[in-house]
Amino acid sequence: MWRSALLVYAITLCACSSLNGNVKYPMPSERYIDVQGSIDGSLTYKLKVQYVATNRSDACTNYNILAGLRVSQTMEFDYYPQINDGKHNLHVPLKELDPATECRWEPTVIMLCVGDTGTEPSTCSSVFSLRGAHANQSPVNMVCAASNFCFRTPRTLYTEAIDVFNTQYAVNITREPQ
Repeated sequence: MWRSALLVYAITLCACSSLNGNVKYPMPSERYIDVQGSIDGSLTYKLKVQYVATNRSDACTNYNILAGLRVSQTMEFDYYPQINDGKHNLHVPLKELDPATECRWEPTVIMLCVGDTGTEPSTCSSVFSLRGAHANQSPVNMVCAASNFCFRTPRTLYTEAIDVFNTQYAVNITREPQ
């Protein structure tokens, strides 16, 4: 009996977490940013773009049992840079999902995920917010601790709020002095 109830619960969770309106956009680079700058030779990274369903209908949200409310569905895409001689560059498309679908998918945040050279980057820190007024203080300087969690420098600065696209942003990534 207990196992049957657990199975029904698992199936219900899977059914409630389907992604609606998840249609790839035919020209993802119609809206983009290019990221370039310097990087410490002991580090590698990827940028992770998180898309959120902006339609709050039941079809585009999931019920979060712990919070007791419906939350927007999300989807993430990873992008890996070219790194040569302490320099990196990366083209980041910002229209992977078609915004003209029922869920009206929009990118909301870009995270910098860092790892040691030769490993899969896994420790992520928010670097760009794609909502709000433009507040670019280029270049964006990120300092990564031994744990590979990165912070803006000076630490009084937080995530960059950008709303200017189809342009280049400078991001410098260094390792925190030991």
